[in-house]
Amino acid sequence: MNDIKGIPYSAAEFDKEGKLLSQPTVPAGTTDLIVMSHGWNNNRDEAENLYRKLFGNFVDVTANDAEIAQRKLAIVGVIWPSKKFDELMTQPPAAFKVASGAASVGEGANKVASEAAMLAAIDRAAPLFDDEGDEARLAVLRELVPKLESDTKAQQTFVETLRTLLDPDGSKASEQTKEDAAAVFFRGPADVIFKNATQAPAAAPFTPPATSRKGPKDASGRAAAVGNVFSGAANAVSTLLNLTTYFEMKQRAGTVGKNGLAPLVDRLAGQVERIHLAGHSFGGRVVTAAAANSTTNKLQSLALLQAAFSHNSFSKQRNGFFRSVVDRKRVVGPILITHTKNDKAVGLAYPAASRIGQDKTSGFGDADDEYGGLGSNGAQKMEVGEIFPSTKELLPTGQPYSWQSGKLHNLESSKFIVDPQGGDAHGWIFVPQVAWALSRAIVS
Repeated sequence: MNDIKGIPYSAAEFDKEGKLLSQPTVPAGTTDLIVMSHGWNNNRDEAENLYRKLFGNFVDVTANDAEIAQRKLAIVGVIWPSKKFDELMTQPPAAFKVASGAASVGEGANKVASEAAMLAAIDRAAPLFDDEGDEARLAVLRELVPKLESDTKAQQTFVETLRTLLDPDGSKASEQTKEDAAAVFFRGPADVIFKNATQAPAAAPFTPPATSRKGPKDASGRAAAVGNVFSGAANAVSTLLNLTTYFEMKQRAGTVGKNGLAPLVDRLAGQVERIHLAGHSFGGRVVTAAAANSTTNKLQSLALLQAAFSHNSFSKQRNGFFRSVVDRKRVVGPILITHTKNDKAVGLAYPAASRIGQDKTSGFGDADDEYGGLGSNGAQKMEVGEIFPSTKELLPTGQPYSWQSGKLHNLESSKFIVDPQGGDAHGWIFVPQVAWALSRAIVS
């Protein structure tokens, strides 16, 4: 793919350590370079399909725009080894009742179904872990499953093994922040973490889109009997595997952004007048890490589209992981943040963090929750004047935005970022209204 509806396109592919595998090219005379990172896509084809749809809409909504016509645009599409943000990792199957509380099989829990669910959760996460020693660690997790209902030592070992999957040599301690329960997960007592994770989900189960409603299946693919009851241990394994997947993707996105994209952006800055960063889901963390670690003064805008990281990441009072982006004024123009409760992937990942941290706030995953998500709530706990109050929602195409340079703009997006079939809207960021907002940031 060499262009998207006439806009030159080039890919920058990275491995999970941030090593650049393919060098992008930027045409001579480019004024504005858009660097876009996917998040939840499994492969290059899916990532580039997202780019085609989003920037195809961009071309359509700016067809008669005089300001865009004066710019010479180019797109660099980031390709990195991500994993689909699977809603099934967040909640047990909706048709199963869930035993709450104890990590024992009581309350009529179905032992066979519970163990099958635990093994299925491990199998869903397994492809993400392919470093030396990971296969043996995954085997340990599977061997522990029959003991997890009542054996405290097995529960401790399960949590400790998950920790070594994520950080075998302890070198990633800097990523273990408080804002998404990573510090609790890595440093808290393993038996307490497992016990906390046995609690039944606080949020309503995800309802799959109509196209996938063919009845629940057990781990073997057979139809599951409605009324089966998952045990507390099955709750714990589902929650902890979801968090393990989330933490791995979080770490990987940060590494790619810091080690790979940041130096690439600095090199490309010499060829263009301005750079615009945009990221979807975990890709929001990729581009924010790039902004935090790059040195160029040409970052004109930053667009975080349903970003899958903490809503406190920019907060001074919460010592947010990306606070330096604000303090060091890394972005010259506006910082756009789309957020909506239609995004169930982001909205439900954080209640899992809340459960292991035993957060007692009234609304799990909401703005008041210590562990809420940026793509669900927008930026929270900011200082006075850091969020521009006059721009509060994603607007229809053609309507003007009132941007303010260097400020964060929380754009409530429920009117437009929505799955028409009623499913999870996490991936619906390619719509014309998002493309229009991006175009207005470019001409800001």
